[in-house]
Amino acid sequence: VCIYHNYDECNHWMKSARLVLKKFKADAIVPKLEISQYLLLSFLQQPIQALIAKSFECRQDALAVGDIEHATFGACINYETIVITGTHHLRSVENDCTVFSLETLRLNQLPLLFFNLSVHNMILHLIGSDKDPFDIAGVPFKNENEILVFAESSNVHFLANAIYMHQVMVCYFFRRYTHAAEITKKYHSDVGKMTLLPQTVLYTFYEGLVAFQMIRSQPNEEEWVGIGEQSIKSYQTWVRNSKWNFENKLLLLEAESLFSKGDLDAAEKKYLASIESARRHKFVHEEGLALDLLASFYKSQANAVKEKEYFDLAIACYEKWGAFGILNHICGE
Repeated sequence: VCIYHNYDECNHWMKSARLVLKKFKADAIVPKLEISQYLLLSFLQQPIQALIAKSFECRQDALAVGDIEHATFGACINYETIVITGTHHLRSVENDCTVFSLETLRLNQLPLLFFNLSVHNMILHLIGSDKDPFDIAGVPFKNENEILVFAESSNVHFLANAIYMHQVMVCYFFRRYTHAAEITKKYHSDVGKMTLLPQTVLYTFYEGLVAFQMIRSQPNEEEWVGIGEQSIKSYQTWVRNSKWNFENKLLLLEAESLFSKGDLDAAEKKYLASIESARRHKFVHEEGLALDLLASFYKSQANAVKEKEYFDLAIACYEKWGAFGILNHICGE
């Protein structure tokens, strides 16, 4: 999957692994395999919203065989997936994250606690809360950057990768493009090439969007052109296996690329197609993002009527998602 993007071959080896485990009655290892399948394969092929229930199922299976680590991991992935797919109102997820942090601390699953704290911190930014997720007795770190230092120094790659994705996603939604660009540069210097994970795929999306913003604002920095075009190439590969998960993202990257190149008519069509795809595939937050970017596109063309029309539609999507932190920020601008 990571090197050749051969998903059929990966399915073959997953089935073989299950047969081996069944033959040797190694039931205790099955939950680990199921979670690995989610991380490596399912999210690249199946509608990602359907995997939310599957991650909870994996959690229950892991608990049944006493595998606390993978039970906790399954729940962490579940909460993150809920946020990155926009399927639930963010306020309801925030309450669950608070409870889960306490449970993870009690179980002494510290790397997964840190993962969940990063997810929780992302949610709090999005909803506009000043609550501190790190204000829990027994948590050794006071903020997300301290966790990132720990993850990088301890080679906990999945944790570092997740934190970078969470940070760049939040910065992009809040239109903090310069800060998002700084995170992107740090990611390349500190992390480099990572194993293919859901966070890597989503990071590639936001990294590409950041790149096209930088191309328009800092046209002399050639590195952004390569980053932006590579993100499109990656999504062209992934969309062949899951149009549901990746079509709207590819269309939005292409729209931003065309806008950066000055092909305005083609860009407008891609924005509209991305909005429709996000709506059809139930990614309300990415529908809102595409509407927001289209409004900015019309603003650059001095088309105030269409700018307001699509900005108002973006606000409606963000409200449905519960992202009042974004609303307060962009309406304030």
